[in-house]
Amino acid sequence: MKKVILLLVICMTVFTVHAQVFIENFETATVNGNLEDYNNWYVSPKSGDNLGVSPKIDEFPLFYSDYPGSNTGHVAVLDSAVGATTATQRISTKRIIFPGNDTLKVAASGAIYASFIVNINPASFRSHRDFFTFEGSETSSFTRGRIFAKNNTAGDEVIFSISKNSSTASVLDPSSSAALSMTLGTGINHLLVAKYEIFEGSSNDVITLFINPDPTKVEAQQVNKLSTTDSQTDYSTGTPMKINIRQRGIGGQIGNIRVGKTWEAVVMGITSGINQPQSNFHNVYAHNKDIISGTAGQLKVYSLSGVELLSAKTESSFTTQLEAGLYLVHFTDNNGIKSFAKIRIQ
Repeated sequence: MKKVILLLVICMTVFTVHAQVFIENFETATVNGNLEDYNNWYVSPKSGDNLGVSPKIDEFPLFYSDYPGSNTGHVAVLDSAVGATTATQRISTKRIIFPGNDTLKVAASGAIYASFIVNINPASFRSHRDFFTFEGSETSSFTRGRIFAKNNTAGDEVIFSISKNSSTASVLDPSSSAALSMTLGTGINHLLVAKYEIFEGSSNDVITLFINPDPTKVEAQQVNKLSTTDSQTDYSTGTPMKINIRQRGIGGQIGNIRVGKTWEAVVMGITSGINQPQSNFHNVYAHNKDIISGTAGQLKVYSLSGVELLSAKTESSFTTQLEAGLYLVHFTDNNGIKSFAKIRIQ
C-alpha cells in the first residue's frame, strides 16, 4: 500500500510540474507607466538592444474567444517609432518563474509553449520585424523562436512569420501566414502560440508557430501552424528560460501572456486532470453503472479527489465496474469537443 501511495504521489507531482503556467496579464501595472518598471521586467543587457524607451502599459485588455484569461488585465504597448532604426531598438525581458518560485528551465525532452494575444498597428513596418522571442542568456541575448510581423503596403493586413533565429526573407516567407493563404487584419486581435520542441542531438530543436488556434481543441487538431526551416544551435539543458518583447518598428499591443510545458495548460487552461471547462455540452449522465455520452469519444472518470480511475473509448454508452458513489467525468468527442460532469453511479 505504501508503494502504491508513493507512486500516486510521484505521478501527481510530475503532472503538476508539467501543468504549471506562468501568466502575465499586467493586471496591477500602472497605466501609462513603463513595462520595465513592473513585475521584474528589465531591459536587455545586450549592447545595441537596450536603446530607445520601454514599452508603456495601456488600460484596456485584449479579447480572444475561449482563451484563458482573455479580456483581463492590461496590455504592453509597442511603439512603431521605437526600433525603426538600430539607434533605438530595444528588448524588454522577463524571467519565467512559476508560482512557488520555480524557474522554467530547458529539459532534455518535451516542449515549451508561449502564447499571447496581439493587435498589430497599421503604422507598423512593411518588412519583417521580430517583436516576440524566447531568450536564453543572462548576460547578453540568445534568442530563439523569433516571431515576426510585416504589414502590407496599405497597412490593413499583417503577415506573421517564425524563424529559429534567422531574419532573412528566404527563411521567413515560407514560414509565414501568407504561405498558409491566411488574410489577417491589422487592428484586430490575434492569438499566437510559439512552441519550442526539444529533440535529442544538436541544432535540431524545432520552433512551431500556431496562428489563431482554437483554444477549445488540443494541439493535434490545430490547422494553421508553421515550423521553422533554419538550422541554429539549441538551448542547452538546464537553461533558465525567459521571454522578450522586442521593439523594432512593429507597433501594437500584447497581452495575456502564458508560458508552460503543455498545450493543455498554456492554451486551454487545463492545469490538472480534472480541471476542465465547467460545462456539460453532451449532457453526459449515469444510469445505474452506465455512463451515457450520446456520441462516440474518449471517456475519463476521476474520483472527487482527482485520481483517474478509468480511461476508455465509448460509442455512446459505457458500462463501468465502479462502486456506487459520486464521480467526475471528462468526455471528449471525436471532434475534440469536451464535456465535464459530476455523476452518481448506483
